[in-house]
Amino acid sequence: MYKSIIRISALVSLGFFLAACTKEVPKELINNQKPQQNQNQQQQQPVDKNQMPDDSIHRNLGNNNSQTDTKGDTKADEMMKAADDAEAKYIKSKSDADKNDYILKQMGAANYLMFEANLSPKKKYKPALARYNKVLEIDPKNAEAMENKKQIEDIYKSMGMPIPN
Repeated sequence: MYKSIIRISALVSLGFFLAACTKEVPKELINNQKPQQNQNQQQQQPVDKNQMPDDSIHRNLGNNNSQTDTKGDTKADEMMKAADDAEAKYIKSKSDADKNDYILKQMGAANYLMFEANLSPKKKYKPALARYNKVLEIDPKNAEAMENKKQIEDIYKSMGMPIPN
């Protein structure tokens, strides 16, 4: 009697466990049908080896599709302009204060491009890499710039693509 109670409670526990782990299967898959595409979606195109990898880990936004991401990011544009202005100011003055401002703004723009910009990988990694390189030209020991530059270069290498200059 005691063993049958244990078996019954084990089966009940197993039932609750399985019920908690199940997931609703879409109707299309139950009927062995392919999911239908929206009219806005195009036929799946062949994979382009020059396409950058999905960078969803670098996005702070929800459902981003880098294939259809053609709009610009105004904050990225503003930050890059501020960094370019700081660069021009530093080139003219060569002062330490302008150098520090230049580094700060280049790093801000590069980091925003790399981690937060609502842009496709093709539109964000190359300019971010160029900005990290600019920082490293005037501050070769900048650890953050070195680390982020290496991360971008590793992305290009993993795709079998040449690293942009």
